[in-house]
Amino acid sequence: MSAKTVRAAFVSSMPVLMGYLTMGMAFGILLSTQVRGADGLTAAVMSFFTISGSMQFAAVEMLRNADAYSLALTAVLALVINIRYTVYGLPFLRTFRPYPRPLKYYLIGTLTDETYAIETQDRRRGREKRVYLFCVAFFDHMYWVVGSVAGAVLGSLLPFDTSGVDFAMAALFIVVLVDLCRDADNRIPAVIGGSVTAAVLAVFVAFSPGHVNKLLLPAMAVTIALLLALRGKLQKAREEGK
Repeated sequence: MSAKTVRAAFVSSMPVLMGYLTMGMAFGILLSTQVRGADGLTAAVMSFFTISGSMQFAAVEMLRNADAYSLALTAVLALVINIRYTVYGLPFLRTFRPYPRPLKYYLIGTLTDETYAIETQDRRRGREKRVYLFCVAFFDHMYWVVGSVAGAVLGSLLPFDTSGVDFAMAALFIVVLVDLCRDADNRIPAVIGGSVTAAVLAVFVAFSPGHVNKLLLPAMAVTIALLLALRGKLQKAREEGK
C-alpha cells in the first residue's frame, strides 16, 4: 500500500472529518438523550452498519416513538430516504467490477454523499485507485463512527438541553441544497420539493397535528410524482437554455 496514496486520501477526506465529527456527535447526543437505554455501544453499532446520517437521525425519532412505526413503514422510509444511493453507484459499476468481493461490498456500503463527491473526482488508475478509494471510504466511515460514539458518551455524561441539536441534519441539507441551486438546472426541482414539503406540512398541521412527524413519506411521494410528470417539460427547458 503506497504511503503517498494513503496520505492523499487522508488529505482529501479532511473536510469530511470536520463535518462527520460534528454531525456524528449531534446524532450521538440525540440518541443517548432521547432513546431510552441507548449508549455509546448503540451509537457505534448503528454508525458502523447503517452509514447513513439522514437515516440515523430519522431512526432517533422512530426509536423514540416505536409504537407509531410498523416494520413495513420503517422499511419504506428507509428506502425512500436512501434511494439516492442507487444513482450514486452508477458511475462506479465498471470501476468496482474487477475488485475482490469483500472490497467491492465495503466500497458500496460506505458510499455516502461526501465520499461519493471525493471519489468521483479521483483520476488514478489500477492499484493506486483501489487503495485511494478504500482509504477515503475507510477514513470517512471511521470519522462518522468516532463522532457518533463521542456524542453518545457526552450525552450520557453531561446533562444539557439538546433543543435544536436535531436541526443539525436539516441545516446540512440546506447548505447542500443552496450549493446545488447555484446550477440553474437544479432550481426548479428544488422549488418543487420545497413547495410540496411546505404544503404537506401545512395540511398536517391543520388536519392532523399529532402525526406531523410522518410528513416525510407523503411529501417525498408527491414530489417524485410531480417531477416524473414534469420530466419532459424540465428536459425541454434545460435543452432550450443551453
